[in-house]
Amino acid sequence: MVVQLCVWMASWQMECCGTPFRKGAEVAWRLRNPNSTELAWLDTVLHNGVAASIDAVEDHHGDSSAPLTAGAVASIATLHCRFAPEPVAGSGLVTSQVMAGKWNDDLADRRFAGFLVRILTPNPVRL
Repeated sequence: MVVQLCVWMASWQMECCGTPFRKGAEVAWRLRNPNSTELAWLDTVLHNGVAASIDAVEDHHGDSSAPLTAGAVASIATLHCRFAPEPVAGSGLVTSQVMAGKWNDDLADRRFAGFLVRILTPNPVRL
């Protein structure tokens, strides 16, 4: 059975230690459960319920003993939004991408915040 997971990858994670990837590519990431408050701001910049749709967070600096979750990248989207200095309500812009690059430009006054990635995996880790 193949399961689809929605994974959040923060911009700084990719910029620090990430490896670019493409739609259709095989990836193997150490995933963890999002804590109860770390993604709540997504509901502010996009709409209510987005944070709850995220199954896992890709975290290069988390528990290095966490098992790898391997899968195929089904979709990639970037999130850009305004900060003043807190996230600005309704300012989120999600854009579908074919590739997740290490460095991503801001869009006018919207800063690149991270990636929303869907992966298909036959071996989902119990998060």
